[in-house]
Amino acid sequence: MFVELPVFSEIYGPIVFLFFMPKYFTTNRTSLLPKTKNKFPINISGNWIDSRDIKVNCPWLESWLLDAGSLTERLQTHCQTFRLEVIGYQKHPVAPKDALKINCNPNKIVIREVVLLGDDTPWVFAHTIIPQVLFENGCSNLAKLGDEPLSNVIFSDANFLRQPFELTTLEINNSLLSDLSISTSQILWGRRSVFKYKEHKMMIEEVFLPSSPAYAGLKNLN
Repeated sequence: MFVELPVFSEIYGPIVFLFFMPKYFTTNRTSLLPKTKNKFPINISGNWIDSRDIKVNCPWLESWLLDAGSLTERLQTHCQTFRLEVIGYQKHPVAPKDALKINCNPNKIVIREVVLLGDDTPWVFAHTIIPQVLFENGCSNLAKLGDEPLSNVIFSDANFLRQPFELTTLEINNSLLSDLSISTSQILWGRRSVFKYKEHKMMIEEVFLPSSPAYAGLKNLN
């Protein structure tokens, strides 16, 4: 998959990146994701609440929402093949409230949106907000991700420090599901956290889609 990254040409000049693809990825396949109506970014419209102030009744689901380790690695233990599809990765302004979370100029932001798939089934939608200065003065490896998970960078660099989680729930008529052409009869859960990198910050938001193994424990409650 080729992803246009116009912001990097502004930062680094006319550089062509050769992306290394780990062996557990399949890259020569047609996208299984529904068309997103050419909308970017898709965003996650929900009310975010400190995880300490919200009750998750299912211990299994809670363990996924509050797992501070690599989500990619945990998902891989529940499937035979894992892959990531990039919806978009480019410079785009964000709402002032989101920029405030990471203390940066809302007009100097790079947004990355991806879907994580296990055995060709969409499991997680992820929306990442990265200040442009982080590429310029911080972690240049972020510019070389391609179709690799972000976790390959943040969990291999001790400078990335995860902050406490915030959680949200999405009703069945949420715009995210409409944009992804996904229908469901259940409320979905999402999480987000800020990562500090030296003097900089970035934020990752993730929604567990209906077929995600994070919801397996709910079956035992019914």
